[in-house]
Amino acid sequence: MTSKTGNPVSEDDLHAFVDGRLDASRAEQVRTHLDADGALAGELGTWRANEAALSELLSSYAYAAPSDIPQRPNWLKAKFENWPAMVAALLVAFGLGGGVGYLARGSWPLSGQGELVGSDEAWLEVAARDVFLTYVREVRHPVEVDASERDHLVNWLGNRIEKPFTAPSLADLGFELVGGRLLPIGGKPGAMLMYENANGDRATILMARNAGARDTAFRFSEDLGVNTFRWIDGPLAYAISGFLDRGALEDISREVYAHFETI
Repeated sequence: MTSKTGNPVSEDDLHAFVDGRLDASRAEQVRTHLDADGALAGELGTWRANEAALSELLSSYAYAAPSDIPQRPNWLKAKFENWPAMVAALLVAFGLGGGVGYLARGSWPLSGQGELVGSDEAWLEVAARDVFLTYVREVRHPVEVDASERDHLVNWLGNRIEKPFTAPSLADLGFELVGGRLLPIGGKPGAMLMYENANGDRATILMARNAGARDTAFRFSEDLGVNTFRWIDGPLAYAISGFLDRGALEDISREVYAHFETI
């Protein structure tokens, strides 16, 4: 683009101007250009407003001084024409994004190493709910390894999540192990165990790697008809999900919690 004075002003110049990175002489030239182009000046005002909104949105995730944040790459300096996509892109760029899908559902983000973090564990609710809904109605392939290979199943999953474990017995509550599968949760291996009772009701146990979130007591949530109890315990996060009523699911959760506390 060229100003009415004949002085070329590039889009990089405009972004640098908004970021305050131009020297005084070049900044004055850009101001002259903007004075002659009201539409473009208004557009830059929108850029500034969007950038301020993003700064406020991300402020709760700041773990370092502003001077420690690396310079944004050029591809981030767009005009925010696609607002949701740009929010997702910026989260990823700062090592905070867990995927646009989870972002759109309001999950907590990932660290730069792809591990789940956050002062709350809402991400765990989302992951547990989605895993349950994905596999609960599967008839032929609800699990990768079925209960007939119980020892192989738990040894395999325990090695992958870096936490040896045994499958809880829920027979006293009327549930038997169906089997389990390996899942990617936040860029790390996670494990799912599925249980079923004589009525065909199913419940899933999700185990995911945790990095950063504090230990928590039971948290209960309901979304899309799925009830979930979840908690954080050191390096692992646990979630029990099902279409069961809250009391029945809580009984299962307490049994599972007691089992893993003994390992």
